[in-house]
Amino acid sequence: MRKLTVIILIFVLGASTGCLARSSKKDDKKQDQAVADSLADLEAQKFLSVGLDFYKKEQYEEAIEFYNKALAEYPNHYKTMVAMAVTYQKLNDVGSTEKWYRSLFTVYPDSLEGYLGLGGVFIKMASYDQSYLDSALNMYQKGLELFPSESDFYHGIAEVLLRQGKPAEADSVFQKGIETNPDNLGIRHAYVEYLVEQKRYSDALQHQLYIVNVQQDDPFAFTQLGDIYMELKNFTEATEAYNKAVELRPDDISIRLKLAFALMQQKKNSDADAVLAETIGMDTTRLVPRLYRGINYLNWGKETSAEKEFKYVISKDEVQGDALYYLGVIYVRRATNAANQKTKEEWQKGCADARTATGYLERSRNADPRNASRVNQQLEHLKEVRDALKEKLFLIGITDC
Repeated sequence: MRKLTVIILIFVLGASTGCLARSSKKDDKKQDQAVADSLADLEAQKFLSVGLDFYKKEQYEEAIEFYNKALAEYPNHYKTMVAMAVTYQKLNDVGSTEKWYRSLFTVYPDSLEGYLGLGGVFIKMASYDQSYLDSALNMYQKGLELFPSESDFYHGIAEVLLRQGKPAEADSVFQKGIETNPDNLGIRHAYVEYLVEQKRYSDALQHQLYIVNVQQDDPFAFTQLGDIYMELKNFTEATEAYNKAVELRPDDISIRLKLAFALMQQKKNSDADAVLAETIGMDTTRLVPRLYRGINYLNWGKETSAEKEFKYVISKDEVQGDALYYLGVIYVRRATNAANQKTKEEWQKGCADARTATGYLERSRNADPRNASRVNQQLEHLKEVRDALKEKLFLIGITDC
């Protein structure tokens, strides 16, 4: 019995040794493959890193060249596939973007980027075929099931609902996404844009204040804050926001114009003029700052200075409708003032100013049909003024006006 036991033990040990030998060979192969994959990953990462540097410089074709080198080292390299899709997205190549996101989704079916990316592609494609909205919604909803804490899926769903004409449902989804991840500024930005479109400026303000509190160095966040304050007619707060934006981005003329306009709304004409003078000095070829300066002078009661600015604008752009309109307004004012004077010379001068005003106003309407309503109002008033001037001159024997 003892001898049998020894034989069995020897047999079992021998069998185990054989299994261990076979297992060791399999493990060695797995280990070798892991090492090979690791080395391939390192090589792919090197090429990917160079490609991403080109991407940051907006040299997208060069970036794609290095992504291809990365994939040659490690086919289906996850990060490189994502980079490919994103780069083609930057190139507005919808077909290639879709191809890479589909490849990513096929190889990595539980990929967060795959769900988000394909959803975004379908939204883009919905611009020429509305049926893709259903595909986008389906992709985002499935992604949300897998990644319930990823608020970008709420952002995507809300975008689809808005395009489907369901603003109330979209509003609810926006709020749910923000509740899920309060620090996702992307969805907050989108919600602010939605609220502004809905003219819900007070609600938009609360979210924009959150954004600027987080993004203290973002001039565009402060500019948006200023825009919302302007809609709420909180001009002092708007001025503070625009001032901060200018401080962060001093070369941005558009922000300076917003600041000047906010000051003009508060009748701080001298402060507005200082901002506009500096802005004009930054780029003397830009006409809009001069147009703003002319309007500021006009509101300030400095008609001669205003006229000079507007005439400069039309000397550079003879069909600038706003400059033509405001020149017309200046001469309407002069004609109106003449109708209240006492002498023949002043009345005749008023008639001449009325003719000049008519010429500018009609040119303004022809240059920009959007000016038609306010031009017509000025012309109606001007007709009454001319009738009054004609009557005064007729009484002294003059019929020409």
